[in-house]
Amino acid sequence: MKPLYLADSVREVLGKSLRPGGETLTRRMVSLVRPATGDLLLDAGCGAGASMMLLRESDTCRVVGIDFDQGLTAEARNSGLNVAQADMAQLPLLSDTVDTVLCECAWNLTNKQQALAEFFRVLRPGGLLALSDIYLRHLEGQQCKRAWPNRSCFFQATDLETVRGMVSRAGFEILQLEDHSQLLKKTAAEFVFAHGSLQGFWEAVMGDSKQAKAACTASAAARPGLFLLIGKRKKA
Repeated sequence: MKPLYLADSVREVLGKSLRPGGETLTRRMVSLVRPATGDLLLDAGCGAGASMMLLRESDTCRVVGIDFDQGLTAEARNSGLNVAQADMAQLPLLSDTVDTVLCECAWNLTNKQQALAEFFRVLRPGGLLALSDIYLRHLEGQQCKRAWPNRSCFFQATDLETVRGMVSRAGFEILQLEDHSQLLKKTAAEFVFAHGSLQGFWEAVMGDSKQAKAACTASAAARPGLFLLIGKRKKA
């Protein structure tokens, strides 16, 4: 099975953004970190480069990206973007060189604590982390973990207090934490419109009605939401 974000039924709805919230959430994140002219911004988990292209429009900061998927990095390069194939848990960047890290619905796909350690390492003291991803409103949903596709932003999702604790322990001061679950609901509505129901969507992704039903049950139990977090790297 393809990772959820590469499934045809997902890409047909989300396009290059590959994530709930799309350009709306990216613009909100950028408005909060406000990269200055000449700043170096890393898009960690850049996918096909949708956010990088949006940032390129402003022509202020320098933008580089990494993504684990070879096909997506090839797409980004074909758009003239400066990207490398890498895991955000092992960033190919020097320490204390990045002004802002942007990570959108990709953190749940890797070793989360190691990724935070890498963000801390590459950021300059005082640098900013803009992080968005799925969270669970009900922890009972974690018991349904096997119902989700393994390579999806749902699989390692947890509650917001756990997120807050992980980011703080990694050395970041949390400046802002926002709930954007309405954007996730909007994405779900788009999937329903395209496939007739959430069951139909999951069946298109997983190719199996029983697995699709299990994913719907897991979603109802977990009540997933979407968060946006801005953190500031403290001095080591």
